[in-house]
Amino acid sequence: MNLTKNKLFLYSAILAFLGFLDATYLTIIHYRQIIPPCTIGSCETVLNSEFATILGIPTALLGSLFYLSVIVITLLILTNYKKMYVSLFYLLATTGFGVSLFLLYIQAFVLHSFCQYCLLSAATSTGIFILAVLQIRKEKNSLLTK
Repeated sequence: MNLTKNKLFLYSAILAFLGFLDATYLTIIHYRQIIPPCTIGSCETVLNSEFATILGIPTALLGSLFYLSVIVITLLILTNYKKMYVSLFYLLATTGFGVSLFLLYIQAFVLHSFCQYCLLSAATSTGIFILAVLQIRKEKNSLLTK
């Protein structure tokens, strides 16, 4: 698989790495019971809300696992291209985007407060989704020209 031909997957891996760093930072501070410095919104409100955990598991930890999954699957695509991996990538990208939209809704309309780290995560998962959509369009166009 040629990296220049599939740079959208590479860009997705880079975004996922940034998202992984962000989510892992939030996971660490969750377990240390620290509220990080926040210049946008009120991280304390968001990170101490009932939505910060799901069944006792930090939402940020789930985010870390999501981003790690995207990194692994994009690396598999780049090194050993298989349609199954690409399909899984699209599923992950769509799921991550959907969860981000839901969490943005919670911040805006339930908590009435935003966390800059959560917004960064939403931006990275949205970027991954956009790159996935662009990849789908690229693949459809290449099928139409054949």
